[in-house]
Amino acid sequence: MGEAKKIYNTIIIGAGPAGLIAGRYLKDALILDKKKEIGKPIQCGEGISKSALLFQGIKPDPAWISSEIYKVERIMPNGKSIGRFHKEPIGYVIDREKFEKYLAKNSKAEIKLETEVIDLKFNGRFWEVITKNGQIFQAKYIIGADGYNSIVRKKVFPENQKKIDFTPAIEYLVKTEKEFDTKIMKFYFDNQFLPNGYAWIFPKSKNTANIGLGGDGNLLEKFNWFLKEKVAKEYGNYELLINKSGVVPSIKTIKENISFLKNNAILVGDAAALVDPIFKGGMNQAMQSAKIAAKCILKNEVENYEKKIKSMPFLNPNLFLINKIFYSFGNEVLNELANVLNEKGTSYLANPKGIIEFLSKEKLRKNFLKIYKFFYIWKKNRDYLW
Repeated sequence: MGEAKKIYNTIIIGAGPAGLIAGRYLKDALILDKKKEIGKPIQCGEGISKSALLFQGIKPDPAWISSEIYKVERIMPNGKSIGRFHKEPIGYVIDREKFEKYLAKNSKAEIKLETEVIDLKFNGRFWEVITKNGQIFQAKYIIGADGYNSIVRKKVFPENQKKIDFTPAIEYLVKTEKEFDTKIMKFYFDNQFLPNGYAWIFPKSKNTANIGLGGDGNLLEKFNWFLKEKVAKEYGNYELLINKSGVVPSIKTIKENISFLKNNAILVGDAAALVDPIFKGGMNQAMQSAKIAAKCILKNEVENYEKKIKSMPFLNPNLFLINKIFYSFGNEVLNELANVLNEKGTSYLANPKGIIEFLSKEKLRKNFLKIYKFFYIWKKNRDYLW
């Protein structure tokens, strides 16, 4: 008689941050991924908050940190910015390839690369995972951590597809003539030029940065304009080094009855479209959802996963509301806000001087409730957003 085929407790599909975080906790587990090498290709801005790492008990390591971020500048159409310097780093631009390799090195799960999953079948007790090269693996639990184009979502949760928006983003690693301030992460908002989106510059070194944009309209045309009108004017000649463009999945509205659990199959991260509902970052949510999934499996309480995820701050229904509020503002509102908050933190709006200055601006006065609602809800949940 042949040897009985091993049945894993968990098969994790996808070896990105979500799958590798799940692998930190699950010993009797197998991670499958079609890529040849951990950490490649990268389709990510690579920005992450200090809070996101603290939630995982991961100590920031110079081995995979490119830049320590002390200030997040939110630059409005008039060129003025909101944000202040902090005494300690509030986040990082990481080298995601090295970060993922660090996570893989600390994984309890077995990792099998160059193994593309093409189908999944549930026989009532176990999942059968079928690969392109004809292998079949079995497990009690499945974690779908396979990104925006998730095979787990398509095969097991096909009803979710129509409940998700897929936003394209163009990004390159760019080399520039003049130096970046590596302590500052920049976001550029312009609700006329980039409706439902923004552009960004995340410094990787003194002369390289991840530069990109996402949103509605002809992104390639807008990206080229941004390079010529913003990047070149501030940082001189530039060279595009590596294409890091990708697609960001996001839940259309939390009112959708979207499912993250079915027959012991669990969706996490981009496969579940778990991103910041306002500004679409996703690494924090990927790692948090994967940790919750792994803990539910370890405690034999997988049936609680969906409830736990839907109670997380990054799925607060109010965040979906303030997303609509923010992108409803005309540029004149954004500009007046920047005039009041130029080089300041949003807490300035909570003191008497800030309130008086705010109310002296006609456009801000008219949008008083919306603006204060936005900042109140955003500040309450921001540690869970990037």
